[in-house]
Amino acid sequence: MGKLERWFPLLLLLMSFAVSAFAVYIATQRTLTNLEGAFLQGFALVAGLVSSFIFGRQSATDAARDIIKPHARSAFRRLMSLYESLSRVGAEIENAKTPKGIVDSEIVLAKLEAIVIEQLATADHALEDWSDIVPEDVSELRAKLESRKQRGQRNG
Repeated sequence: MGKLERWFPLLLLLMSFAVSAFAVYIATQRTLTNLEGAFLQGFALVAGLVSSFIFGRQSATDAARDIIKPHARSAFRRLMSLYESLSRVGAEIENAKTPKGIVDSEIVLAKLEAIVIEQLATADHALEDWSDIVPEDVSELRAKLESRKQRGQRNG
């Protein structure tokens, strides 16, 4: 967030207070006309409301960032785990490109199966992390995944 975005609402709030103080001072010196009073009060009101809105938006953004940050860290850890696991799959595939026999193929398939099971477990953990934040979206995603799984079992 830029400096202007941080200082602008503060400047508006100070201007609101200054105009209110000026209106009070002028009112003690002489009687304000209706137009002067309405203008000064209107300016103070608008400046105060705009600054309050901007402060509120900044505060909500900061609070949301504080709430999401632990989940984002967890999601990054899961992503790194999946990346490392996929790297192992790639290495096993490279090693399997030179066929050495049926026994070696069975070993490679067993390794690949174990890695895929590990990746699915990591993905399940990642979904659990996000279910705290967006439970409806996670439920919808799980339903889609289950329907795809059932279609795959029928086709396979």
